[in-house]
Amino acid sequence: MLTWQKYDSLKLVDIWSAGCIFAEMLEGRPLFPGKDHVHQFSIITELLGTPSDDVIQTIGSENTLRFVQSLQKREKVPFSQKFTNAEPEGNHILFVLVKFLNNLCLLLKFHVALDLLERMLVFDPRKRITATEALAHKYLEPYHDESDEPAASETFDWSFDDTDLPVDEWKVMMYKEIL
Repeated sequence: MLTWQKYDSLKLVDIWSAGCIFAEMLEGRPLFPGKDHVHQFSIITELLGTPSDDVIQTIGSENTLRFVQSLQKREKVPFSQKFTNAEPEGNHILFVLVKFLNNLCLLLKFHVALDLLERMLVFDPRKRITATEALAHKYLEPYHDESDEPAASETFDWSFDDTDLPVDEWKVMMYKEIL
């Protein structure tokens, strides 16, 4: 999240997004409903704690680095404490469906879901679960089929994002891309 531009591939960053969506499915509400990027980061650190020094050292922007270093240190909150609304009695779709089907393994499934979520929502993309690992995780086991999960033959080239072009040229390029 803080350092996504430092990595050659964004496949790890995509897991962060998937983790946020997964948490929102469990809770039935937005996970990090920040009003702006400062508030958003504050909410994230309330749950995940302060990023480790090795993550902070990878921050490229001096302003962002000073901001993060100025914050009060926070400890990670155990997901089992945070996601109390995700208990079987909750009204979100995952557990309503499970209740409907009378799944006797609900509590175990909940803890397995939290395990996957904790592996997805990690500040350092290098330590985050990969898409391949996530698909093979016990929580997704009933849906996992390697033969139906093809991997991309090459990673997406984001070098265009560093190109310094006038706005008019960007508009022309986007127009051509749309057509």
